Amino acid sequence: MTKKLITVFSFFLIFASIDLPAQNLDPVKIESSTSVSGDTLTVLVEFSIEENWMVYDSLGGEVGPIPISFDHNAILNLEFISIKKPKTKHKYDDIFEVDLWYFTNKASYELSYIITDSNLPYLGVVSLEFMSCNLINGVCLPPKLVDIPVK
Repeated sequence: MTKKLITVFSFFLIFASIDLPAQNLDPVKIESSTSVSGDTLTVLVEFSIEENWMVYDSLGGEVGPIPISFDHNAILNLEFISIKKPKTKHKYDDIFEVDLWYFTNKASYELSYIITDSNLPYLGVVSLEFMSCNLINGVCLPPKLVDIPVK
């Protein structure tokens, strides 16, 4: 009986491992860059999203998936002034019963900051939180946190 159980378990592991590469658990790639012009620092955050996936930008209500957010509290000598958002798509979601704005493929956010004292260094981290879902099967991944260095 033990030998049979080990054989069945071994086959299960083989088939499970064959299927694992086909499951994409990280469909969103993020790159960032920083530039300075005068007393303004700009952080460019670029998203590359695999086909059939989306990232939520914002919600038309209090409930629903986690929309994208940026936390600017962990940066020194910079004051947040504006954000330039990408063009988004819109849909009403029957599951969440809320209007959703999202983007697919490629998207960029441009965060602008004023350097508050040119004699001091500026540094820190902008924390980004986002949630992605598959457009075909409706599977959503847990919210993801990404720290974007500012230096």
